[in-house]
Amino acid sequence: MHAEGFSGGLAPRHWIVQQDHIRRAHLLVIETRSGAAALRGTAVKFEAPAVLWLPSEVEGDLQVEAGARGYFVAVSEDLLTRTVAGSAEALHLRRTTDRLVMLSGAQLDGTLGAVTNSCAMLVRELRVPQRGSMTMIASHVLQLCLHLWRSAVSDESGSEDTLRGDGPRLVGNFLQLVELHYRDGWPISRYAAALGVTEDRLHAHCKREKTRSPRAIVHERLIHEACTRLQQLDLPVEQIGYGLGFRDSGYFSRFFQKHQGIPPGAYRRRARAEQAKRGPFYAAWP
Repeated sequence: MHAEGFSGGLAPRHWIVQQDHIRRAHLLVIETRSGAAALRGTAVKFEAPAVLWLPSEVEGDLQVEAGARGYFVAVSEDLLTRTVAGSAEALHLRRTTDRLVMLSGAQLDGTLGAVTNSCAMLVRELRVPQRGSMTMIASHVLQLCLHLWRSAVSDESGSEDTLRGDGPRLVGNFLQLVELHYRDGWPISRYAAALGVTEDRLHAHCKREKTRSPRAIVHERLIHEACTRLQQLDLPVEQIGYGLGFRDSGYFSRFFQKHQGIPPGAYRRRARAEQAKRGPFYAAWP
């Protein structure tokens, strides 16, 4: 385990989160200034106060501005599992610590002081071990997990007005991610994790703002691009499917037919026949 505090440095602080044979979850707490993270190909910026929890499978870069104050903690998956398993809320805590959690502003009301206190105690116990240090460390790791769970649950079960206010921004960020990754085969859970929300919450906002599920939005983007390429490119259908992230040409054909009603080859022939009937396009000069 590792825990460190940072305060008022003249240069930005930077951590590279990489997983090796010892898998670790990471916690970044910022009390002042701002920070940024590059996670799973997505850039995230946040203003203090902010708490960012990265589950053990996530890698990325973390940075805070010069003069920032806060804590950086790394917890081995083994210690985290043993600590959480003994709690009555083990199932809820495990679900929380297995996903990316980002809390800021009002989400941390009444919580930030307790989180920073636990972080400070971890730094102290690791720096100068005393009798019962491992028990003390485990108790503060458990407290951090409990605070994350409470704040995350409180945020997800907010009022309808709050959810409506967050909706356009969240869906807008989701659409930007779709543009970046619709060819990468991301599951919806990965989009939700990159946005710091649950799949259920992302689904609810997309249905409210766009009347479609997140999966339907990703599929529509794929189909739109497939249609464009089939009309404009002379590449084989298999190659077009491969360029859109489909490693199985048969699956690409079935996926396309499910959404368009005809196979991709037939769609191309029909689209080009219709274009030939319309004739070449000429601009109308004044």
